[in-house]
Amino acid sequence: MSLIDALGLASGIFWIFTYTCVIRRGLLDRTYAMPFLALAMNITWEFLFTFVYPSVGGIMQESINAIWFAADIAILAIFLKYWRSDYPKNLPESYFWPMFAFTFAMVTPMMVATVSVFGREDGSVYTAYIDNLIMSALFLSMLLRRGDRRGQSMWIAWGKLLGTVTAAMSQYLYDPGNVLWLVIYIEILILDLLYVFLLSKAPRYQHEKVAASAVPLR
Repeated sequence: MSLIDALGLASGIFWIFTYTCVIRRGLLDRTYAMPFLALAMNITWEFLFTFVYPSVGGIMQESINAIWFAADIAILAIFLKYWRSDYPKNLPESYFWPMFAFTFAMVTPMMVATVSVFGREDGSVYTAYIDNLIMSALFLSMLLRRGDRRGQSMWIAWGKLLGTVTAAMSQYLYDPGNVLWLVIYIEILILDLLYVFLLSKAPRYQHEKVAASAVPLR
């Protein structure tokens, strides 16, 4: 296995770990642990590059994508169960399903159009890293809005950061001359490091305080 493939595999494993932690944290805290726009982009990307454009990245990446997709279905189920726990108080609940459908209606054609312009291989990378950059900003926003670690954990933060770093290293070795990808990598890293720092300073959610003796490192 080449170094590029090994880093890609490591990234896949880190992200599987991250998704597992997202599922666990959502169930423990009875809330969603991934911002919905990030979840919608993830599910759309994984569906497209598992079932619609399955040749991108070879069998190893196809298998990882399929696992990610299955994990995101579980995360979506948790979101649909607990969305009211963090729903904006100034919006009627009747807006939820139209906004839910609208989000997927906006995300899907954008990703398909990106692939049509840049091709399946480059399109998969551009959409993945733009998704990741937006996700980093959304996790920061969620932390600042909630004010504590509800639906969040250091395991999730570090898993995302390491999954991104290893994927970025793999892609850089594959195409070191692509300045746009490099800029996106650096910006994601900055946001993820900031998220790790701020989350480490954030107070624990009340559930965590009660269960601290039963649940190890957050």
